[in-house]
Amino acid sequence: MTEKPVWTQETTLHYSLRTGARRIDLRYEPAGFQSGWAVYVGSQLVDRCAEFMQARGVALQAAQTA
Repeated sequence: MTEKPVWTQETTLHYSLRTGARRIDLRYEPAGFQSGWAVYVGSQLVDRCAEFMQARGVALQAAQTA
């Protein structure tokens, strides 16, 4: 049985997703016109996204591939 993912707002610019023992972080990284959301599994960068909802989808996909 797959555990239900749990979202936690760490700060306004940092969210985490937990599924079992796995943690995925979404962090907003300000970089001028290249600012956006970065998705990390542990310390490894998975993807960078311009929109929060897009980054959220990437995080959910990463959680399912565990």
